[in-house]
Amino acid sequence: MFKFILFVLIFVLTSCSPPEKKEFQRGENKVSTSEFKEAIVHFDNSIKVAPESSWAMKSAREAARVSHYLAKDFTTAIRFYRHMVLYSDSPEERNKSQKEIAYLFFDSLQNYPQAIIEFYKLLQMSDKDFEIATYKLAIARANYYLNQFNQALSEIGEIVRLKITDDVLFDTVLLQGNIFVAQKSFQKAIFIFNDLLKRFPEKSEKENVPLTLTVCYEENFQYKEAIKILEALKNKYSPPEYIELRIKRINERIKNQPGAKGLHRK
Repeated sequence: MFKFILFVLIFVLTSCSPPEKKEFQRGENKVSTSEFKEAIVHFDNSIKVAPESSWAMKSAREAARVSHYLAKDFTTAIRFYRHMVLYSDSPEERNKSQKEIAYLFFDSLQNYPQAIIEFYKLLQMSDKDFEIATYKLAIARANYYLNQFNQALSEIGEIVRLKITDDVLFDTVLLQGNIFVAQKSFQKAIFIFNDLLKRFPEKSEKENVPLTLTVCYEENFQYKEAIKILEALKNKYSPPEYIELRIKRINERIKNQPGAKGLHRK
């Protein structure tokens, strides 16, 4: 008799579980069997039943994780992260979710106009120089990819006035140099890249700043300077044949210059 009563109580309690909880549990069961699309449907149902409930929040967290990292469905993941931004009681979780949204648009979807919008939202959620600089650098990069060079340079101008680490400073100034190259402002780019080589020699080597600098010298008709850098790279660059080919090509350009051989602009 006791077992029967206990069974009835368990059945009643289970039956009385809120529908959003049941949908969450069904979703979890589908995750355990790698049925991710079906799991997301159940998590979605949980949220629709009671958007502000704790079970809806649990569903959003799990659905975002599954969509983002397991199903690689980034658009769906963004939808669940947005729910967390709207309904989470934790400022840290809201901030983290907004960050996931911004970087998904930037890195995974390469939707740079929307990424810019999302990073600006992040700026409103932060008062720390390092975070502000990081988000502004992402905005500058997005504008660079959109060929909106002046806007990118405007963001960079604000970044360098903040208290930032050397890593962020290097990335910011490197982007500035690349923007000048894209604008064909080679003299400005030359100044930037030479400065980077002096201040951050190891990082500059890893990012191929010397090679980029030779391109700037060559495009600016400063052939001797370009060859000087290439000669120094012979024993460092692989394959070395590429360097030899570059030097040969520059020498041919020098020979084809109007007037005396070896003419170059300083």
